[in-house]
Amino acid sequence: MSGIWLRALTLLLWGCVWAAGVGMTPGWAAELGSPVYFETRYADVYYTDGKALGDFLWRISGRRFYPAEDNAEAVSSVDYLVDRVQSILDMRPDPFKFRVDVLSGYTKGDIAAYLPNGRSIKVYADRVTDGVFAHEVAHAVMDQYFESALPRKVQEILAQYVDRHLWEDY
Repeated sequence: MSGIWLRALTLLLWGCVWAAGVGMTPGWAAELGSPVYFETRYADVYYTDGKALGDFLWRISGRRFYPAEDNAEAVSSVDYLVDRVQSILDMRPDPFKFRVDVLSGYTKGDIAAYLPNGRSIKVYADRVTDGVFAHEVAHAVMDQYFESALPRKVQEILAQYVDRHLWEDY
């Protein structure tokens, strides 16, 4: 019994420390458990559940594949969408890097959110769409492109523009 309590306390403390480091609330941090990640040109994608990661990648790319077996395809899917967002906004911050936390088990609240303090996007794999993810990436692009933060309404208008015009050329 004491082993269970020790593990629970360790996970809780780790979650709080991790949350403080990336600007997430302890509730979101606890959902992640012990994440693993892969790196793309623009993002470090953290996940604890391979199925959730597969669902996320399918929802943003329209293709099903197994990231553990085909990491290049996972990297390509994320970077392609980020390139598309930067092209629509005609903003290419340099350097540009952000974190993606892929969560499973959506219950309520935001499906996805950009957290500027940690330069991270949290997404629920079972609800996110390519448009929603692109919307949040647009916030990350604007946050890192401008020296001073844009007014929230301006950010929302531009992020919604990206969502609406994401696949307009296709």
